[in-house]
Amino acid sequence: MIDQTFAIKTLQALVKINSVNPGLDETGPGEREIGTYIFNLLKELGIEAELDEVAPGRVNVTGRIKGDSGGKTLMLNAHMDTVGVSGMENPFSGRIEDGKLYGRGAYDMKGSIAAILAAAKFIQDNRITFGGDLILSFVADEEHESIGAQALVQKLNADAAIVTEPTGLNLCLAHRGFGIFKITTQGKTAHGGNHMLGTDANLKMGLLLTELSKLSHNLPKERKHALCGDASMHVPLINGGRSLFVYSHECTIHVERRTLPGETEKMIESELLQAIKKVQQANPGFKAEMEPVIWRSPYEVYSKAPVVVDLKEVAGSVLGRTPLTIGHTWWEDSAIFGEAGIDCAIIGPKGGGIHEDIEWVETESVVKLAEILYGTAERFCR
Repeated sequence: MIDQTFAIKTLQALVKINSVNPGLDETGPGEREIGTYIFNLLKELGIEAELDEVAPGRVNVTGRIKGDSGGKTLMLNAHMDTVGVSGMENPFSGRIEDGKLYGRGAYDMKGSIAAILAAAKFIQDNRITFGGDLILSFVADEEHESIGAQALVQKLNADAAIVTEPTGLNLCLAHRGFGIFKITTQGKTAHGGNHMLGTDANLKMGLLLTELSKLSHNLPKERKHALCGDASMHVPLINGGRSLFVYSHECTIHVERRTLPGETEKMIESELLQAIKKVQQANPGFKAEMEPVIWRSPYEVYSKAPVVVDLKEVAGSVLGRTPLTIGHTWWEDSAIFGEAGIDCAIIGPKGGGIHEDIEWVETESVVKLAEILYGTAERFCR
């Protein structure tokens, strides 16, 4: 059914292209080369395609297989960018050993790109026409600021989407979100020997860090989700002071709050402001300013949504088992599509080493994924 040779050769070619996100590594080239490769391949398959520059050197690629009778539109989505390659040996080798293909992005998520393209090739080779359109979407920058997905939802719409993030061929219906908040305390600069004149901003921040530590400890107990697990919080960045022997004039922290479906930016801001208020009540004169830096919403799709029902049935038929229903603890572009009114189900191949030094994808699972994507499109785009 699916052309396995095409799927695996395409996957190798994709892995051999460096598409490291320049927002994460300034040496990263971005998506132009890999996007051009995908665009040309779509054209070779006879598929209408567009290559859109969403920022200098950053591109989205969109293909469309048009339906013939006004049926529902389904989007298949994957991101083209990867994280960096520091610590990896031969990150772009595409080496295959024992049914595993190795290299940066093999699992996250060039195996999925290859599966989408293999499904599209089967449709074209067999001159199959659906009632509705099938959109093939390959976006930039999911690993950083998601400028690709944000640009895409301004340009097109669909009745539903399948986001092909790695799931081990299980069905993901929810994922956590996150918010980054910058908090600043102020001090008064003075010589380290003039303790009567100086005010240490770092020590003031320590008071708040103690309160945030309590909150971080309690969150996993108090906030839980059946698929996504616990809410969590940590402080990845702290910066304070100018020099030894000088009272710190300012201290800043960045709080990273991992959120669950149902939690909003307003709720998390209130939670952090309440922590600041507790410190103020216990320490008169304490002041701290907070500003939001990044917000990415959590996501959950209704388990009876048509795309979920169709995907689950097709995956069960292809795999010979009912796929597990899971959630992801990280964030994905599906939240952006969901906020745009597009129901999203998530399924991707088997593999390992996501964002690690040794990354791989199981080649058989890439072919299985292509079969699942084709079957779901056939059923949904009626």
